[in-house]
Amino acid sequence: MSPPADFSRRTLLKGLLAAPFLAGCASWRTPSAPDLVDPAKGPGAGWSIVVFPDTQNYAKYAKNQAHFELMTKWVKEHRQAWNIGLVMHEGDFVEQNNIAVGGGGGYGDQNSESQWALAKRALRVFDGVIPTVFATGNHDYGVRNAEDRTTQFNDHFPLTHNPLTCDGQGGGIFLEGPPTRDGKATLENAAYVVKVPGGRNLLIVSLEWGPRRFAVEWAREIFARPRFRDHLGILLIHDYLLPSNQRDGQDGNRKRPGNPHWYKTGLGGDTHDGEDLWNTLVRKTPNLRLVLNGHEMGAHVGYRQDDNDAGKAVHQMLFNAQGLGGGSDHRGNGGDGWLRLLTFEPDGRTLSVRTFSPLRLQDGRSHYWADPRWRFSVDFSG
Repeated sequence: MSPPADFSRRTLLKGLLAAPFLAGCASWRTPSAPDLVDPAKGPGAGWSIVVFPDTQNYAKYAKNQAHFELMTKWVKEHRQAWNIGLVMHEGDFVEQNNIAVGGGGGYGDQNSESQWALAKRALRVFDGVIPTVFATGNHDYGVRNAEDRTTQFNDHFPLTHNPLTCDGQGGGIFLEGPPTRDGKATLENAAYVVKVPGGRNLLIVSLEWGPRRFAVEWAREIFARPRFRDHLGILLIHDYLLPSNQRDGQDGNRKRPGNPHWYKTGLGGDTHDGEDLWNTLVRKTPNLRLVLNGHEMGAHVGYRQDDNDAGKAVHQMLFNAQGLGGGSDHRGNGGDGWLRLLTFEPDGRTLSVRTFSPLRLQDGRSHYWADPRWRFSVDFSG
């Protein structure tokens, strides 16, 4: 599945420069790849974010649920070794938001109550330990798959569930969110300010599945505030980049299954796919420099770099390992335990990207993905 850990630097560099995810994009800033360090010891320097991909395949089968808990346990236990200051989830916590019995076939054997209980049990080990930022995915809405915008997400992850995210008294990284119909902010659309030791402060915005116009307009206003001009802006969103390294909708096809416009939540037109977000938000925002998303499978990863209207490089990354480890049906193990480790290096400009699996480590298998699409570095100095 992956090249061996001793995959040569020369081979990595050659592969990185020729990698298909670079085609059609602006120049690659730092072609060197980070070292495959001892996961128990970490990189020895820097400040890290852990990104969880879609976890629905762990949730929907009873046999896979322990794998998700293993992943979150590893992160919690190694937070000091990796200097982990933030945990992110890209959405699709569950396979079905509101079913009374398991979906059957390739759709799982667990009802929604069990699936949401796992998401809460696994991810809330970080409450009071590591701040968290979550996006919501299409499977987190409706009955099975975004038939409407009802969700149980807020029941299991209310605004103040993690005091390091928001304690309800002005503490935590949470800045604000647009009010919902009942006038209360939720974590479906939320802005956060994170202070990176020795580095730039981060302004992170997470948006709902297929974000509506009000959410995008709110995000644009947040990023444009003068006080955040020098912050490094990050957008966390479920759908944005495809495995082809094109933004979703970039080819003009809004009827593709998987595009937010294709779902019932988007049929009225009040939604945004990746290309919509690029044109209405990302390219127009000088300090928005990194976009992270899940949702898409295929090659499971993607990357592109484009300059925004201010001439600044924007790094756009897809990471979604949900189909790995045997597939998405009963034969799979949920996603092979893959996590994305993003480390801001002490130089203040380099972000090292590694992909690691505590599940494969436990099983004695190759636990890093050395392929340059899964292990690379980017430069924020430009």
